[in-house]
This record gives sequence, structure tokens and C-alpha cells, in this order.
Amino acid sequence: MDLTFTESERAFREELAAWLAANPPGPEPVGQEEAHFGWRREWQRRLYEGGWAAVHWPAQYGGRGASVVESAIFFEELGRAGAPLPANVLGLLLAGPTIMLWGSEEQKERYLAPILSGQEIWCQGFSEPDAGSDLAAVKTRAVAEADGWRISGQKVWTSIAQHAKWCMLLARTDAQAAKHRGLTYFLLDMEQEGVTVRPLRQITGESEFNELFLDGAFVASENVLGGEGNGWKVALTTLMNERAGLAFFLQVRMRQLLEALIEQARRRERLDDPLLVDRLVGLHMRCEALRLTAYRGLTAIEKYGQPGPEGSLTKWMWSQTNQELCQLAVEVLGAQALREGAPWAYELLRSRGNTIEGGTTEILKNIVAERVLGLPKAR
Repeated sequence: MDLTFTESERAFREELAAWLAANPPGPEPVGQEEAHFGWRREWQRRLYEGGWAAVHWPAQYGGRGASVVESAIFFEELGRAGAPLPANVLGLLLAGPTIMLWGSEEQKERYLAPILSGQEIWCQGFSEPDAGSDLAAVKTRAVAEADGWRISGQKVWTSIAQHAKWCMLLARTDAQAAKHRGLTYFLLDMEQEGVTVRPLRQITGESEFNELFLDGAFVASENVLGGEGNGWKVALTTLMNERAGLAFFLQVRMRQLLEALIEQARRRERLDDPLLVDRLVGLHMRCEALRLTAYRGLTAIEKYGQPGPEGSLTKWMWSQTNQELCQLAVEVLGAQALREGAPWAYELLRSRGNTIEGGTTEILKNIVAERVLGLPKAR
């Protein structure tokens, strides 16, 4: 991977940085979940009107046709500007690209534009109580009817389901087939009878995630994506895109936290402690390694046209480093960092979920070992 930016890439960064400077997202609502989501939705509307909502989408679907490097630049600059991710991030990063690859022309015409504008929010109905790391073990059942499917079952850890109009849903349509082959990918309308969303309150006090209960919810035949029984292949497209761009946003955000921690240590005259400085330097090196590894992962996208298993490595690196950074902040700041409402208290509590969400560290290690390093499968 050549990390020397071209003239057009530098121009792209400068144009984006100038737009972000002229269009700040405004003050972030604190402690108000509905207001916070509304703030992010308004931010996506402004990105959309400015032509920045999904730079990685092809121009024919309303994007900028940005290269993979320009897409990385977009997420870096978004982080540097202190701006949030768009409200419909799951639609922009997951649903949209999956529909572009597997959808019919009618599905593309129906769903892509409302994703881009934020008019229709999307969530992802994959994980279940007994099918998280082993996604192919899903038990949610879809039974065929004359003009569609009736779906019953339960999903969990469904991000922003309480705000979503549509759900990327994986369900079992053939109980007799091998577990990877009996699945179908559905586009589920969340605003119907038979769909119940129950928010899960976290230790931060927020309810980012939800339980999703399906009791005879209906999906019309035209809302099957990729064909009956082909759900595993379609789901892999979604999963491959899950970590493709976020690593660049997260590594900038983590570096900002590290710089804030170094400043706190300086104010407390702790930078003459060689052990502390060694740990801070170690975190700095890992932040830089994460940035470079994320860029290296772009090579796979340029070579094969889609993200590769290297995305598992960046997510693993980020989650572990972010947890260690937040823990060190508590050691530097002491009890002050744990005071209710303190920014570092939130960061520490929220970081506990980093090694679980988006793929547990244990599963990511297996993916890296088997698919990146070529080691034998774990027994």
C-alpha cells in the first residue's frame, strides 16, 4: 500500500475539511437519547444536502464514487472535526452496499435514496440469544405463504432498532438444510404488527441496543434479497462491510482521547514518571499501528473489490487498545475520572463493550489466525 496521497486525494481532503469547518454539527445533546439521535439525523441531512452523506457510494446512487482511499480520508476528517457518525450509519455502510450488490433494480430504486437522505433508518437483525458468534445457528423461522413469508423468533443486540423503519433480517427458511444453506436474507418492515422492540439499558445509562421479537411478522416475496436459501452469502457481504470504514473514524477518535489523557498527565506533573510515559508511548505506537493497518486493509478492497478478513484485525486492535487507554485514564485521574457524569467515566464504561460488539475478540482472533495467517482451524 502506497501511503503517499495523490494530488486528487489531497484536494478531496482539503475540500472536505473546508466543508466541515464551515458546517459544524452544533452542540451535542448530553443525557437525552432521543435528542441525541435527532442531532445525528439532522447531521446526516446536512451531509446529504452537501453531497457528503455516502462518498463511497457510486455516483449513480447519489454518492461521489470516491475511491477507497478517499473513503478512508472521509472518516478520518469526520473524526478530526469532532462530528458524529450519521444517524443511518448501518444503512449507509451495510444495507446500501448489500442492496447494490444483491438487489434487483426495483429494490435499488425503492431503498437506496431513503437510506442516503436518512429518511428511513435501518437496523441489522442478525444476532440471537443462541446465535451470536456462531451466526449460522440462527433459529428465527420464516414460513412461506402465497405472497410472502411469516417470520417468528427473537433477535438481540439490534442497534438503533427503536428508530428503524427497516431491518436487514437473517432467518431460517429450510430447517432440513445444512445450517449455512438454509438461510434467507429479508428486508423487514419494522412498522407492523408482530414486531416488538425492547430497549436494553447499558451500564452507561443508554439504550443503544435492543431485543427484537417477531411474532408472525410479514415480509413480501419482493423483499427477499439475493434469493431464497442464499442468505449466508448475502449476510457475508453485510459483515465484510461492517468494519470497512469505521476503523479510520475510530482510530482518530482514540488518538484524540490519548492526546487528552497526555494533557491531563501534564497538568498533574505526571510526565516525569517513566512508567507512565512508557505506557503512553506504547498507546501512541498502537494508535499509529492501527492507522497503518487500516490503510493496509484498503489493499484488499482495491485488489478484490470488497473488504477482506483484515478488517477483523483492526477491530481487535482498536477494542483492546481503547479499553487499555480508558483504564489508564482512571489511574492517572483517580476518583475524579469515575465521578458520575464525568466524560472519562462514560468512556471507561462504554469501552467495556468494545471487545464484544461487532464481533468478539475471541472470534476475531480465530478469523485472523485462519484467514489471514493461514493457520489450521481451531478445534
